[in-house]
Amino acid sequence: MRNPFHIGTDIYLRPLEPEDVPSLTDWTTRPAIRTVLDLFYRPLGQSAADLFLERTKNDAHDIALGIVAQETETMLGFIGLNRIDQENSHIQLGFFLGEQKADGERYLSEAVGLMQRYVFAVLGMNRLWLYVDAAEARTINLLERQGFVREATLRQDRYLDGQYADTVVMGQVRGYGGD
Repeated sequence: MRNPFHIGTDIYLRPLEPEDVPSLTDWTTRPAIRTVLDLFYRPLGQSAADLFLERTKNDAHDIALGIVAQETETMLGFIGLNRIDQENSHIQLGFFLGEQKADGERYLSEAVGLMQRYVFAVLGMNRLWLYVDAAEARTINLLERQGFVREATLRQDRYLDGQYADTVVMGQVRGYGGD
């Protein structure tokens, strides 16, 4: 394990490193991942990925981590906390799997669980929330199993591939659900 931030059963989370930039650059060329990252107009190029990596190292309001399979040491994706708001005690969650594996949902569930424990038990925050594409039923179901609830639907929130798409706001409050 290299520089683990949180260790789970099958995966661990670690800070992103310069050697991760090619994977991040490649993954952001995929439309589904660009949607998750709000990169609707362009994928990350090499210089933008380098800037992203540098910003996440120094930004007190963001945490960016790689999701790494313990068995193979392969980085499978990304999970992060954005907009850390100490005053109002809430944080936005974001994640994606760039490497699609048969047990990817299990890895993603474990990564979300590790972040939930970190947000509620370590940081002592009150609320964890995220935006999810309304068409991503599997992701919504995974989050509901983790204790998140649908809080709102932002109708026709994004213009994507020639049509408007809805966004679901999902959240979890400390003491309610999977924490």
